[in-house]
Amino acid sequence: MSPKRIEKIPPKYRKAVEASLLEVSKRIQKQREALKLTQEALAEKLNLSPTMIQSIEQGRRYPSLPTLFYVCQFLGIEINISK
Repeated sequence: MSPKRIEKIPPKYRKAVEASLLEVSKRIQKQREALKLTQEALAEKLNLSPTMIQSIEQGRRYPSLPTLFYVCQFLGIEINISK
């Protein structure tokens, strides 16, 4: 998610959203490593750029929700969306 999109989130939810996205980023990296996949190999399997995978894992960029669900589904990561 770009900084401009983060700014559109109401301030009382912004920190929680950022923290959640960073947690998912860490889980993506951990699971990718557990599966012994390089960023390049994962990107190729998902038809994404290696730069996108790297940016997601480092928390510099957040994918759209459909892309996030696709990556997590491929890696077997469960995302719980609750209030």
